[in-house]
Amino acid sequence: MDFKLNREIFTASEAVSSSGYEQAIELDYILPDYYPDIFRVLKCRMSPRIVSQSVNGDKLNLQLDAKLKVMYVSENSNKVCCVEQKLTYTRTCEIPLGLKNPCITASVKPDYINCRAVNQRRLDMRGAATIRVNICGDKSRTAISGAVGGGVQLLCESVTYPTARLNASKRITIVEELELGDAKPPVSAVLRNDCIAAVSEMKIVSGKLVLKGEAFVNMLYSCDEGEGSVESMRFSVPFSQIIDVEGLDERYDCRAGILQSSCEILVKGDERKTLECEIVLFVQCKAVRYETGELATDVYSTKCGVEAEISEEKIESVPVSVCEPHSQTARLVCRDGEIAAVYDSRCAVSNVSGRYSFDKNCLIVGGNLTFSLLGKNESGAPVYLETDAAFEHCIESECVTQDSVIEPRVELVGCSYTLADAETVEIKADLSICGEVFKQITKKLVTDIKLTDSAPDKSRTAALTLCYAKEGERVWDIAKRYLIPVSAVMTENDLAADILDADKMLLIPDAD
Repeated sequence: MDFKLNREIFTASEAVSSSGYEQAIELDYILPDYYPDIFRVLKCRMSPRIVSQSVNGDKLNLQLDAKLKVMYVSENSNKVCCVEQKLTYTRTCEIPLGLKNPCITASVKPDYINCRAVNQRRLDMRGAATIRVNICGDKSRTAISGAVGGGVQLLCESVTYPTARLNASKRITIVEELELGDAKPPVSAVLRNDCIAAVSEMKIVSGKLVLKGEAFVNMLYSCDEGEGSVESMRFSVPFSQIIDVEGLDERYDCRAGILQSSCEILVKGDERKTLECEIVLFVQCKAVRYETGELATDVYSTKCGVEAEISEEKIESVPVSVCEPHSQTARLVCRDGEIAAVYDSRCAVSNVSGRYSFDKNCLIVGGNLTFSLLGKNESGAPVYLETDAAFEHCIESECVTQDSVIEPRVELVGCSYTLADAETVEIKADLSICGEVFKQITKKLVTDIKLTDSAPDKSRTAALTLCYAKEGERVWDIAKRYLIPVSAVMTENDLAADILDADKMLLIPDAD
């Protein structure tokens, strides 16, 4: 018997492993001779980042930098001093062999950092960071889309499914030299600098992805003009890059994001008004090609016995981009007198995650916000205030269902403050909560069909067979019950749709 099957191949991104590794951060630091003595530590901050990753067989080699920055004041002075040290660590992690199109994402977040002044010239710093390594691989699956011969009848459903995936990443380094304007005093010490980068334009050119975007840098620095003077500076640096993605073309739905951004600022020149800014961006690109086809969800034969393999498969839908604003406020109270001036207010985002809420029928993106403020009190002494607050934002888009998953990105758009009273500052953080929402729908698909020699029992004793069918019943179920083609039932009863719109008495034609 001639029998032929048509098959379609689709892919699923399968999470292979997710591992966490703790990295201890320790430093016994002695101040250089040209730094003033320590009288009071204002703040110690740790900023870890992954600077390189490479795969060698079943080993993932990571290099981690941890930048430690301590702000302090010396005795009988209100000037904010700052010292900085960078520590480098390496970590080797095992990864599974034989993964198809692996996507490895390594990230690091600070857990804690404690700083103790052992004496006026010595600092003891102890902390830890967590390295998170997520590994995904492609899983190819086959589904039946058509069958010819053997009296095989297929119930097919139109499904949009991913057929191919491409992953690529690139580390981008941008070096920019800037000059402080005449209105800005020279830099004594860089107290804080951070960078937020975003892709604004993306273009696919046959195996390459062309990206354009902008990196926004915020810098806070102390200066020698005025007792305890602190200044801030903000600037942006445009960038454009070409990333090689083998096999990429216009058929792919492509997404590119900045996984990690950091910057280093070096003060140059005798006048200390020239800045060399080195920005490092880690860009990750994910491209998926989707196709729409008819895939079989059920099968029977009018002539032969059928052994069918039916499995539950998770089909990933085409992602939908969402982006919504969110604002959150926090209050900081000064315990060292009244606040005379605010030099800088900031908010840092950490521990971002997304989940579906059955109670609210929405996707909830949550995480932690760290609000901080640097200023001075009425006596001119510097004060540093900090507090943590959890946040949650509900995304109620039309595309959100209980099968929805989001890969969230939360970025700080702006941070402002108001003086609630002489000792209290209210800080407001404006956030942009974005991400790609996609669904992982579980479907039962026919993955293989084998015909057997046993013929189906289609014997009938009645000369005429009538079936009383109810509204909403599928013609497929009726035809399968009597082992006849669906088309025969629809033609005999002049049916236009495969789902009955009312109770009907159907004539069941002869199985032969």
